[in-house]
Amino acid sequence: MPRTHRRPFAHRGLGHLTGLLVVIGAAGGALPAAGQEKPYPIFTAEHFVPAMKTVGQAFAAVTASLGRNEFEDSKAYLVISRDRLATTITFWRDRKKDDAIRMLRDAVAKLDDLDAALSADRIDPAAVAASVKQVGAACEACHATYREQDPVTKAYKLKTGTIE
Repeated sequence: MPRTHRRPFAHRGLGHLTGLLVVIGAAGGALPAAGQEKPYPIFTAEHFVPAMKTVGQAFAAVTASLGRNEFEDSKAYLVISRDRLATTITFWRDRKKDDAIRMLRDAVAKLDDLDAALSADRIDPAAVAASVKQVGAACEACHATYREQDPVTKAYKLKTGTIE
């Protein structure tokens, strides 16, 4: 029977330990020093506008799939809407727009309510329709304050003078 040689315990995994220490050291160098605020990503208008377009397109897909009683598809599109909308909080925080933050949180909560209605064992079409209407109202509340339509191109943009 061939003899197998094992390295002594002290040497087993030494390469793994060295690799782990290198990774920990590299990660530690990227962390802020004690007492410093942790920086978060910059979220500019150039990020915000495409994010909101994605939210709008995904929510349009939610309502279209609901019209076809494709509830699983609706939920998948709803996840996209909610996740993308939630990331915009950084934009509003950077600009200290507490009213927009409140409206954003309300809209996210309404999306969560719609998700709950779509997750019920037995889906109630009236409850789903009411939730969709509430999401629309939550979105419109913010849009009335912060969005305007270009009269020529008909494209929507951030309302001039609201975020400076």
